[in-house]
Amino acid sequence: MSKKLPVAKHLSDAEYRLLLQVYADHNRSMGMEKRKNYTLSNIVKVKRNVKEKCLEVYYENGDWWHYAANGSWY
Repeated sequence: MSKKLPVAKHLSDAEYRLLLQVYADHNRSMGMEKRKNYTLSNIVKVKRNVKEKCLEVYYENGDWWHYAANGSWY
């Protein structure tokens, strides 16, 4: 995998691909105005959640989502 986001350097290549894929789908689900708060550069932390088989993705504004292995977010 080429250059990873600094906050996601600890992820495996497969986890990073999952992050980018779910992020893209999640971002497309939002209106244009809301997207401004949820760019890749607004991600401040990404944590592995092995128990729930997901990534916890935290944004600058304090919001966070589970990005799940099946491609969903919640």
